[in-house]
Parts: sequence; C-alpha cells; structure tokens
Amino acid sequence: MTTNELVKHPECCDLEEETSVAAIGSVFQPAEIKLMRSALEEAAIILPMAQRTSAMKVQMASRILAAAAMGERDPNKLRIAALLGEENVRNA
Repeated sequence: MTTNELVKHPECCDLEEETSVAAIGSVFQPAEIKLMRSALEEAAIILPMAQRTSAMKVQMASRILAAAAMGERDPNKLRIAALLGEENVRNA
C-alpha cells in the first residue's frame, strides 16, 4: 500500500493481513495503520481549512509513515511529524 492508497482507501485494510508500504520498505500491522490514520485525521483538523488539500494530506501521510518506519508509535509524536515534517520525533 502506498502513501496515496493509505489516504484514499483507508477502508481497504483487512484486519487479518499485514500491509506493506513499498515506498519505505516497512510492514505495518492493522492496529498500526489505524493509529497512523487517526494521527493523520487529527493533524488535518488542526490545519486551516484552506490548507486541508489532498496534496497536503499526502505529504502529512508520508511524514507519518516515515516516522512510523523509524519505530514511532506515540500518536502525539506522529501528529507532530505530520505537521512539522520532523520524522525523527522519537526523542522529542
């Protein structure tokens, strides 16, 4: 599943299967995908309405995926990564 697919098709994830993110080379469990999706939705709400574009959501999803690929699972830190572009938020 690519970043675009995560954003466009969140309902496609079967709870019994792992999902691979080819762009990063990481594999995420369904619970982790749910966590990342929630972080993306919450981060998007923080943005002004004019900035809530598909392109911005894809960019934020990419940042979340990068942070998660580095092991981050804290929802607050994933939102920070999405909004600030700081993928390495493990020690923040």
